[in-house]
Amino acid sequence: MTTEPAATTEPGDRHTGEVTADGPRRIAQVVVEVEPIHLDRPFDYLVPDDLEVVVGQRVQVAFAGRRVRGLVVGLPELSEVDVVKLRPIARSLGEHAWVREDELPTLRWAADRFGAPLADVVRHALPNRVVDVERRAAAAGWFPPGTGRRPTSDPPPAPAALDEAWAPYADAGRDLLDAVRDGAGSYLWRPLPGEDVAGRVAELAQLTLAGDRDVLVTVPDPASPIADAVVRAAGDLAVDVRDGPSDRRLYRAWLEARCGVARVVVGQLGSVFMPLERLGLAVVLDEANPALKARSSPRHHAREVVLERARRAGGVGLAVGTVPSAVAWRLLRDRRLTPVIPTRDRERAARPRVRVVTGHDQPRARLLRETTSALRKATRAGEYGVVLASRRGQGAALVCGGCGDRLACPTCASSVAVEALGDERRPGSDRRTDDGARSSRAATSSGGGSGGTAGVIGVLCEGCGWNAPRVPACPNCGQRRVVPLAAGAERLGQELERSLQVPVVVLEGYGRTAPPPPAVLVMTRGSVLDEPPGRVGAVVLPDLDAMVRRPSLDASEDALRLAVAVARWTVHGRRDPADSEVVVQTREPEHPVVRALEAWDPGRFWRTEIEQRAVLRFPPLTHAIRVTVPAGSDAATVVGDQIRAALEPGDELLGPLPTGDREGFLLKAEERDAGLDALRPLREAWGKEGLDVRVDVDPVDAL
Repeated sequence: MTTEPAATTEPGDRHTGEVTADGPRRIAQVVVEVEPIHLDRPFDYLVPDDLEVVVGQRVQVAFAGRRVRGLVVGLPELSEVDVVKLRPIARSLGEHAWVREDELPTLRWAADRFGAPLADVVRHALPNRVVDVERRAAAAGWFPPGTGRRPTSDPPPAPAALDEAWAPYADAGRDLLDAVRDGAGSYLWRPLPGEDVAGRVAELAQLTLAGDRDVLVTVPDPASPIADAVVRAAGDLAVDVRDGPSDRRLYRAWLEARCGVARVVVGQLGSVFMPLERLGLAVVLDEANPALKARSSPRHHAREVVLERARRAGGVGLAVGTVPSAVAWRLLRDRRLTPVIPTRDRERAARPRVRVVTGHDQPRARLLRETTSALRKATRAGEYGVVLASRRGQGAALVCGGCGDRLACPTCASSVAVEALGDERRPGSDRRTDDGARSSRAATSSGGGSGGTAGVIGVLCEGCGWNAPRVPACPNCGQRRVVPLAAGAERLGQELERSLQVPVVVLEGYGRTAPPPPAVLVMTRGSVLDEPPGRVGAVVLPDLDAMVRRPSLDASEDALRLAVAVARWTVHGRRDPADSEVVVQTREPEHPVVRALEAWDPGRFWRTEIEQRAVLRFPPLTHAIRVTVPAGSDAATVVGDQIRAALEPGDELLGPLPTGDREGFLLKAEERDAGLDALRPLREAWGKEGLDVRVDVDPVDAL
């Protein structure tokens, strides 16, 4: 059992004495912050005579021989447990209510929605207490809650300016404005190419504040220019909790929001449960971004939490994105989200110019003539040229060295990597996916010969686990020689440095800033922000084929989302979108992602994608629940057999499938709640046995 004992040494807490026998015994129901799912229920504790507790207060209790934190969720008159067996609460962790009674249902909803213990949601939602912050806040006159005065905001933006800004979105834009002023609703906004998204979101926030309602803005990356704009516009009313602030800064921001001193919260995934007194607008930017999905229990997604909080508060939930995620598409289909999209004529007039090139008339090269020409033209004009790489490092996806056809898995059609054999290595024994160096070395070792001869080179699909002891013959030309298709960012940067006369900078993640233009920026997904780094003259997508063939549930829509996000940069701040240039290199020009990007029509993509997913019964037509166990353990077989025996009629289980250092099963459930209910008794039994079994509802990464 894992607990969090750090809170047991906080100074300034009230230590209680023994419980006396005088008068009736007071009882508190406490959600104890422990991990096992079979302990996911409130436990009864006695309230000592010299201690006052309320629902939503955080306390310290004894549990299984240790002192741990807990949250009071009820004050019943009676207990089903004999009162003489109950232990007293050890002490209160502050005299204020951490969670309002009307906020508890939202935490319970999150636990049920994502199949997690309520204790995990509480741990994520509540910060570590810093007593000195409370002392300083009390001295300043705004703590405890209810002490300070609610600050007022600036007047709302001019109605005429708002109406003009949202005119391209027709009736849906007007409906959104009316809801933000004094109404409620859930919306999905697809901004116009070149739209001033930062300005629009800041205006909506100011409109909400002027109506005496509060604002929550959640972003996937800490360097978001849109988040910067909201913070600047809100001024002293905002708290910014991006990029993992210290315990002291986070607790102060949390207290300011709890006490009503702060009326705007801007942050990443960790901000979605930040308290606000009168939530009127909750925004999640780039709703399909995988960074908005938690990597540890409760494995929640910011999009669902933000929309649900707004719904329960009677406010507006606004998801912003260009290509809807599978979950968002389902919400749109069920009319639980209202689309706010530009009229088709306005969108077509504003879209960037996209060229699709196949290179069928050119010698095989990493970057085709059209690609390098576009980059040179952009840099000669003093602008940026942007290259979007499919991965970090060197790259691993393979194509036939003879005809250039992509080497695909015969089971799931994902790209495959080579695997060196010999020295007690076999396909599947090393499933690293870091920088592709393993695959690149193995591919190079095949040289110009047959490749994979004498059992030296095998192939492995890291999506479904299929492998073969040698490189298979190309179905098109019969050769077995393979070469890397999708160069990683580092390799692309090295090759561009040799052919261009301008600075070439590889931006992987948020660690490096772009030099002044002219320059070529080689980017991966982590460096694609919601606004461009400057004037972008050309965007090049050399590896879109590899991006759409990742072994992932959301590979296609994720590839299109990234492509659209970076392609939009070419029209940002440009009067004539016809001057923009986006070049897509592909050997699959008829792929739905390529066709949708060329037509700038995400709806077209989903119409085609749904037909394909209907055959496989993949989300959004079903609900996906992933269950994983440590790789190489005997538990995988047992867990898989038990799940199959407990399945609801019509549900299906795939696996075991490799997922890094774990093995996983993918449950395709007709009804999410029914699937989780079927797993619940099994999870409780696994918890009692000490099995490390993890559950992820609506996974967004690899199978």
